[in-house]
Amino acid sequence: MARFDGSLARTLDFEDNPAAPIHSQARAGLRLASPDGLLRGPDKYKVLDKRRRQAQIKARHALSLFDMMEGR
Repeated sequence: MARFDGSLARTLDFEDNPAAPIHSQARAGLRLASPDGLLRGPDKYKVLDKRRRQAQIKARHALSLFDMMEGR
């Protein structure tokens, strides 16, 4: 902006193609869940390991509750 014309409005020039899709770059890094529930890709084993660990924690918690109810 080389000169001041008294207007508060400014023009923005993003130097992009206006016909290009807006979300094409933003969605490139997103991974959506598959509709059939199958695990695929390199993170499959990380997800499975996390689920296994969470199931173990829940099972230990349930067993400790049973032990407390029995008075052990």
